[in-house]
Amino acid sequence: MKYWCDNSPVWSHYGNASSVLFPAWERAFAAVIEHYLPVVHDPDLKARMLQLKAEEMAHASAHEAFNKRQGLEELEAQEFKRARLVHRKPGLPYWLGTMVSIEHLAACMSRSVIGRWSGRDGRDYKLFLWHAKEELGHKALAIDLWNYLGHSHAELRKIAKSNQAYVMGLMIGHTIKQTAKDGQLRNWKTWIDLASWSFFVITKVLIPMLAIYLPGFHPNNKDDRKYMEVAV
Repeated sequence: MKYWCDNSPVWSHYGNASSVLFPAWERAFAAVIEHYLPVVHDPDLKARMLQLKAEEMAHASAHEAFNKRQGLEELEAQEFKRARLVHRKPGLPYWLGTMVSIEHLAACMSRSVIGRWSGRDGRDYKLFLWHAKEELGHKALAIDLWNYLGHSHAELRKIAKSNQAYVMGLMIGHTIKQTAKDGQLRNWKTWIDLASWSFFVITKVLIPMLAIYLPGFHPNNKDDRKYMEVAV
């Protein structure tokens, strides 16, 4: 079997797991932004909100096409069912807090994607690299809106604990489950890939993600110019 990412079941299923989430939740976050547009009177913030909404919808469409190519439609549909809660009450502070924490997680993942796969040729690599750069480009919008509306960082940290655990649990679980389902655990190279992937996720995603729990957290505390300058 040919796997799209590094010809590895582990890395391919890890990429697939993130893509399963994107269509439903990018559209849900666009709905949250749409809800708050009428109450934002800062023209710069409003312009950034409109840009983020357009980017989220573009990401959702691109990953729907990817998911179709990879046979992930059923898993994608499950996420759409879960995301319906957001569309019913997009103005709940919980959903904006979820967006803040997941956009931070997405920024951590984006750095890891660009750092590992920048310069790679191929349609799927290009998709993930393009998405990663746009995530870094709007990494601060959600928290700036959160602060504009006067919500507390203590409440944000509570929200982050549950939804970050959901996202990472789904991605890690999908990667391991699908790798085992493929029968690849009998292959010694797969175990090497699992060890490498585990170290990668812990050091490049999970540990950086913890910054949201620190006093004075803001996504712009991290200088991402070197990632934004990478050509895709």
